[in-house]
Amino acid sequence: MMLGKTKKVIEAQENEIKLNLSNNYKDTAYEEYLRYVDLINSYRSQGKISERDYEKLSMKADEYKRRFKGYIKY
Repeated sequence: MMLGKTKKVIEAQENEIKLNLSNNYKDTAYEEYLRYVDLINSYRSQGKISERDYEKLSMKADEYKRRFKGYIKY
């Protein structure tokens, strides 16, 4: 289970990705996506999110990654 502050930080990062995608700023959205992935990995290693929450967030990250397919070279 995520604590309130942790959840707000993650949600804010997700909102940045969504906002940039909706405005068609793919470069910026991709940078925000990379920050999002780093953030959830960092929170996982620090024990701020559970494995269950990490799995859910990883699934969201995979969805974002699919949206960038063909645009960004991995």
